[in-house]
Amino acid sequence: MRVLLLCGGLGFLGITAAVSYARRVETAEVVAILLFIPIFVAFVFWDWAGGVLAAALATAAYVALRTDAIQAVGLDQFIGVIISRSMAFFAFGFVGGIANRHVRSSLMKLDLYDHVDDTTGLYNARYLLEAFDLEVSRAKRYQSVFSVSVIDIPAATFDGVNRRRRDRVLREIGHGVRSSVRTVDRVAHAADGDRYRFAVVLPETGEEGARIFTDRLADRLGALLGITTITSLAVTYPGDDEALHQLTDDFAAVDRTQHPEHPPKLGIVAA
Repeated sequence: MRVLLLCGGLGFLGITAAVSYARRVETAEVVAILLFIPIFVAFVFWDWAGGVLAAALATAAYVALRTDAIQAVGLDQFIGVIISRSMAFFAFGFVGGIANRHVRSSLMKLDLYDHVDDTTGLYNARYLLEAFDLEVSRAKRYQSVFSVSVIDIPAATFDGVNRRRRDRVLREIGHGVRSSVRTVDRVAHAADGDRYRFAVVLPETGEEGARIFTDRLADRLGALLGITTITSLAVTYPGDDEALHQLTDDFAAVDRTQHPEHPPKLGIVAA
């Protein structure tokens, strides 16, 4: 985000300065436009404090540019333009810094609470971890059960297939899995480099029901892809506690690669 913002802002300021130069605007004023660049860089990295400091330096640089002219005709002729330029510098640095801080905070929250897998449109690993915690808590409180059905498609399945086609197939699989489950079930997708994992959280589903569902889903996807290398796993809680812990660790590892700055907060399942 920061790199994109920098590139866009610097490009805009550079074009503005170039157009002003081409229109034969006074050199000092063209340089004044370029002085917005360090202010822009400062508030992108250090918010309003950096922007205000850079604005003060830019004001000093602008006054230095006008020193010879001020000595020649007097300060009175330039005091107005100096004040207007300095106000523009400080406003740009302060307002831009405040806006940058809010935008960065919003994007961090969006990243932190993002629950959608970009490739398939299903839930992602982070949501699945939260679903595990929720279902374990519910099972302990109400003495109920839940299961997790996991289908693993080897990454080698898509060797020689371009990314667009691969993603289209994964979306179709996700849509097919989602349409074959109950409203209360949650379907997630996560890729760890070696495999594409489709996991379905099945509330109020015991071991036998989970096994039947998983076998049928694995057969269906194997037939769709024309492969026999699909592996599957059905985990029921309580009962398969260690297997659920292992799934939690696996999906947490995927989540850490997607959100390195915001590791998942594992609660009951990780205890």
